[in-house]
Amino acid sequence: MTHIAIASLQRALEITGHIADLGTDVRDLQHDIRTALDSLRQQQPLLHDLDVHRKLMKTIGRFDSMSAAAAAWGVPRQTLFAVVNGDRPAPPKVLAALGLEKVPSGRRLYREI
Repeated sequence: MTHIAIASLQRALEITGHIADLGTDVRDLQHDIRTALDSLRQQQPLLHDLDVHRKLMKTIGRFDSMSAAAAAWGVPRQTLFAVVNGDRPAPPKVLAALGLEKVPSGRRLYREI
């Protein structure tokens, strides 16, 4: 979503440039758009379930087995298998082991901590 917002704001900045060529004063609007772009670029990227799954599989690969990873992270083996199979979202202990946290947005979004 952030990529779409950035692209939209960049396009708006181009449009205001064309409007300025017509003699209309749009400096305040251009300043607001540039401020919004800078703000969006500084935000941490949000990760979706597929991003988390890729990171999870890469991290599990460092262990001898999934069971060893589950034991190291303090979660039941069945829980980790359910997360890997997509049957349930990653619990907080697994997210912490991946260096992630759930974003309180009502959806399944995550960010690095």
